[in-house]
Amino acid sequence: MKWPSRFVLRNTALVSLVAAAISISLSTGLRMIIGAEADLVTVIMRLVLPFAIAIPIALVGFSKLDQVLKSYRALMRRSSELARHAATDPLTGLLNRRSFVEQFDLAMSHGVSGLFVLADADHLKRINDQHGHLAGDDAIVAIAQALENVLGDDSLIGRIGGDEFCAFLPNRSGGPDATWLAEINQIASVEFARRSNIVGQSLSVSLGIASCRAGTTFREAMERTDMRLYGHKHARRDAERAA
Repeated sequence: MKWPSRFVLRNTALVSLVAAAISISLSTGLRMIIGAEADLVTVIMRLVLPFAIAIPIALVGFSKLDQVLKSYRALMRRSSELARHAATDPLTGLLNRRSFVEQFDLAMSHGVSGLFVLADADHLKRINDQHGHLAGDDAIVAIAQALENVLGDDSLIGRIGGDEFCAFLPNRSGGPDATWLAEINQIASVEFARRSNIVGQSLSVSLGIASCRAGTTFREAMERTDMRLYGHKHARRDAERAA
């Protein structure tokens, strides 16, 4: 038999003491009013009977209440876990597209300005073709880890497509995109090698960065950064062809 929880025992003791106090007070008061004298048996019954009745009833009642509360807490934990899973990308653990847009819109509606960053993995198809799609997954996770490390804990970061990522950096202006790009690429390459055990395969991303004033919509921010990102991609491809 399972021993009652501390919650059950504590509340059972409290109810039993209250019941005994009420019973003794009433019987004593009534005896004083009518002028009756109590013998030893009556005194014992007044002391024992309230506990004999209250303890089993309270134990049963509070045990059932304890089960209900435990079930409710378990349900809330499960609901919280499901909500967290629904808000995150299962591969990277970043925000998924819907949750990122919701939180970005919320920041904009509260007057928060900052930087909007769009990141796109370079040559992911080549990695998939040469090393398989599991290696491609390792590359996506490595880039996500690099973005989190470089952009900071106060940023909103989400995976919005297969190899596309978004970030919002609140209360930031300008942006050392060249420095960020070098750090992200270095961390991503190291993390990819560690995860995949593939040597000599570097990872790189292209970045688009634009300032966001309060009230900017997600679509507006995407359009602005998208043009800059693909400008960087075309410049990189031209440099690679020239090399």
